[in-house]
Order: sequence, then structure tokens, then C-alpha cells
Amino acid sequence: MSRHAVLGAGGVGLALAAALARGGEDVTLLLRPASLARYGGSVTVRQGLREGFTVAVPAAARLTGPADVLWVCVKHPDLPGALSTVAADVGVVVPLLNGTGHLPPLRERFGDRVVAGSIRIEATRTAVGEVRQESLFTEIELAGPPEVVAEALTAAGIGCTDGGSEADVLWRKLALLAPLALATTCAGGPLDAVREDEDLTRLMLACADEACATGRAEGARLDRGRVLRALTRAPGRTRTSLQRDVERGEAGELDAIAGPVREAGARHAIPTPATDELVHRARHDAGTPLPAGNRE
Repeated sequence: MSRHAVLGAGGVGLALAAALARGGEDVTLLLRPASLARYGGSVTVRQGLREGFTVAVPAAARLTGPADVLWVCVKHPDLPGALSTVAADVGVVVPLLNGTGHLPPLRERFGDRVVAGSIRIEATRTAVGEVRQESLFTEIELAGPPEVVAEALTAAGIGCTDGGSEADVLWRKLALLAPLALATTCAGGPLDAVREDEDLTRLMLACADEACATGRAEGARLDRGRVLRALTRAPGRTRTSLQRDVERGEAGELDAIAGPVREAGARHAIPTPATDELVHRARHDAGTPLPAGNRE
């Protein structure tokens, strides 16, 4: 049994903490003080048509004891404040954030203990300590999974794969997520709403082309055909956390998701007009404030 701290109690953090705890690991959830005051000491996972479960998971506002693995599951804008709650020694640090911009501050703090990762899951927090998981499986891809992490995930029933290089792991997810998240946000609905709009579908697929091109320029091994097939075959009910954030009037992770594509495009002289257009629509059509310092 290894000691795990899960930083961030949104859908991903809650689902991960519950699975690890049910698998017999020692897990601590790190919560904001307001959430901690309302937390009942357990996490309930509802799984659509499958039977859900409830498992006890201790929680704290700060990590003051050592942990073998620190899972970072906050959103990018919340990362600096969240890291200030980690006041103990940690072994492996596994960030499951979208995009690529989270790695530099994590490396500055934890050095080579950071292992780049990505997670495939559909999970939405419905209340403090409660999460609804729509996906039938959870898969975590890591750039060289350490043994302590691979063993814990296997015991938790979570798929763990070696995704190759850091660039491979991060851009493989981003090349699919960027067009999907931006297009569903612009549509204000699930993927079916995108498919009903011919122009938005064109922009989504063009954005995928741009993400693949910029990702390859950054050193990632990307299969353009596989990304396009995934977009065209994904269930029509598919939604994204970015779309839900914008529906709530929050900027969310717009820059974290679209920024790497646009920034890599600028570095490598690869035009990204479809990505730029989707970002413009997501900000202005949805009424999201335009952050300072944006390229527009």
C-alpha cells in the first residue's frame, strides 16, 4: 500500500481518489477550506447504468505528511494557489491537467519527480464528495510510469499505459481535446450540436489538423488520421469541461487548451486560423471576457 495525495476535488480528482481508496491505497483528498467544511468523509461515485459505490476518503486543507504520489487534478488557473497547500515531501508528482503550460511551474517546484500524464475519463462533480462518471473506463497514460504508480492504478482497476515521450503523452490528448472542447463550447452543447453546424464541423476538423501539425513540430508522434477518426466517431452526447465552464460564465481553461496550439504555431511558422477562429467565437459569442495578454 502506498500513500497518495489528490490535489483537486473536481470530477477527475474525486473519481481518481475514490478508485484508489477502493483499491486499498492510503488516500488523502486536499480540499479548499470551504469544501472541507462541507465534506462528509467519503466519496460517492455514480456510474450511469452501472452500480455506483461510496468509499471513505480522508481529507485535509494542507498536505503536511509525506506522500508517495501527489496527483495534481486542479485546473490550470488554480495551480499556483493549490500548490501552496503542499507543505510536505512527496515522491512522484503526476499532473493530469489539460495542455502543456503546467509542467514548467511543477518542474520548478518538484524537479524530475514530475511525470507527465493524461487521463481519459468523463466525470463531473455533482456536489462536494459526489461525482458522476459517464465513461465505462478510466485510462491514464504516462511518460514512463513509475512502479509505485502503475501498481496502484492496476489495483484500482484503472488502465495505465506507457505513452512514450512527454510530448507524445501531452499532445496526443491535446490534438483531440482542443478541437473537441473549442467546437462544443462554440456550439453551446454536445458534439451532436457541432455536427449539425457544417461550418463549425469544418472548423473543428481544421483545428485538429493544426493541432497535429503543431504537435509534430513540438516533437510528438501524432497520427492525424486517428485523431480525425476519433472526432467523427465519438458519441454525439460527448461534452467537455470547457463547455460547461463557459456555460457557467467562467473562462475556464480556454487558454490552457488552445494556447499550446497557437503558441507552437507561432514558434514554428504554422498558421492556425481555424483554432484562432474557434477561440474568438468561444470568447465573444459566449460572452467570456478576453484575458489580458492574449494574441488577439
